[in-house]
Amino acid sequence: MTLRSSVAVCVCLPLLLAWAGVSPCRAQGPQVPVEEPPYNHQTDAFRRLLFELRFQPLGGWSELQDHASNSIFIMLGNPRGLSKEYFLKYFPDGLRSFVAQGGAVLIATDMETKDEAGEELRKLAGVTVTGETLVIRHQSIDKDLRQDYIYNDSEHCPLVKPLEGSNARGMMASLVTAGRPDLFRRYPPADQPLSKVATNGPSRLVTRKRRLPDGIIYPLAKLPRECRDQKLHVEQSVGFAGRRFLDENGPLFAVGGSVGKGRVLVLADHSLFINRMILPRENDNLPFTANCLHWLRGGIETPMEALQAARARSLDQLAGQRNKVLLWVDDRIYPDFQVRLKPMPASPTIPSESAIVAAIDKTIAKLEDSDAFNRALLERIDSLPDGRDRVVRSAVYLLTLAALLFLGYRFLWRARYRPELAAPLLSNAIREHEPNVSLLDQRRRALLRLGNVWEMGHRLARECFESTGVALTGAAPPRVLRAPGSRWQRWRINRRVARLWRLARGEAPAPLSPIALRHRLRELEELKTALANGTIELNAECKTNHG
Repeated sequence: MTLRSSVAVCVCLPLLLAWAGVSPCRAQGPQVPVEEPPYNHQTDAFRRLLFELRFQPLGGWSELQDHASNSIFIMLGNPRGLSKEYFLKYFPDGLRSFVAQGGAVLIATDMETKDEAGEELRKLAGVTVTGETLVIRHQSIDKDLRQDYIYNDSEHCPLVKPLEGSNARGMMASLVTAGRPDLFRRYPPADQPLSKVATNGPSRLVTRKRRLPDGIIYPLAKLPRECRDQKLHVEQSVGFAGRRFLDENGPLFAVGGSVGKGRVLVLADHSLFINRMILPRENDNLPFTANCLHWLRGGIETPMEALQAARARSLDQLAGQRNKVLLWVDDRIYPDFQVRLKPMPASPTIPSESAIVAAIDKTIAKLEDSDAFNRALLERIDSLPDGRDRVVRSAVYLLTLAALLFLGYRFLWRARYRPELAAPLLSNAIREHEPNVSLLDQRRRALLRLGNVWEMGHRLARECFESTGVALTGAAPPRVLRAPGSRWQRWRINRRVARLWRLARGEAPAPLSPIALRHRLRELEELKTALANGTIELNAECKTNHG
């Protein structure tokens, strides 16, 4: 499915879109077939695609009977074409015998298949169409995700979701899924699947069995599991009670496969082939339709089929041998596919916002000039029991009650005692200002921050002299009487003692950095040790009776 489908889509897609300058659809539910439907509900684009793909139209059932092995029977809409009055009259053995001879069948309808039509579908593909109209309520989907579930923001247009395996890629995948229609692959490029195939008021497929026969008919696509019957209440969360789906994640929409020498494709909606669903550029309905027609024609599906066609040098085998189509659309056979497309009729134009606002303002002004609002209000009041007297009494009662409520609020409710919520409690404020350390530690930290530790040095120097028995009452510093070493060393010791004496006796604070304090502490320790060992001796006048 590579050569012919690629050529068909590349040729037909620009042609159809160039002819149709259309806007996206807004479906309003299933359309009732009439003799002359509007242009956007017709199938001109579908027939034009058949013409571009060089399909030959068949004019009647007898011609389909004569060319059963190389023909495609396409039934869109009303399934009455499968009755004994039409199809079964020429094929008494049913659809299965027609397909077994080599023919292909495309049945797309959102109407209920019952009686003969339902029996024929069940025998051929194992499914029937329920006829329910499925919609997706906006409330069930997040606004940002709606574009992945519905087309053009219309709850009547859910997007088709391909089932796993229906768009397999690669040689091995094609070999494994041989016989399964590959309808959701884009040409070109082949690595992007068709993700926006839009329906229009679709129905669903059901089967009596748990699943379809293996190797014959395959489930191809489903609808989102949020789909519900249009007749169900918008708040109802459980739909289709007691019925089974082939796919547990959503209603079954499409099945297809090979039966004998022929091919079968069944869809639960025919409206995806109408003009307003194929012509817009915002969806993938046109390439999906081309893929369906190419597969029904009988084009190659697997690399093995391509190899056989290349060896036989058969163009018919490569592109497909079924080149004749009997197109049945709502009780009508179309013998001609060469139609000219035209732009779809535009929806009625809506005036601009400014014009609408101006018209509303003009109407309101006329009503006010004629005093229409007051007269309507008085007429409504007069029509009540007791008329205006009752309205006046009710108004007096209400005003009195409102005045009492206001006075009670003003003088009773607001005057009550209430603690000030914005101000903190006294206990909490006191607790926040309690110091975490003692005053001495606070003072020491403050001195360190200032870089002046004179008070600490003053206190330590006094303690050092007092511990060694030197009185701090004299004005002059003590003199060293005896000390080891030379006169120069005794002079240095006297200077050190005098410096420490001034630190201990000083009353006015003097700058003292922490580094200088370390030197003074070391000198105090050395002096204290020398006095204790008797290495040095101070004059007796400075001695006290310590000890």
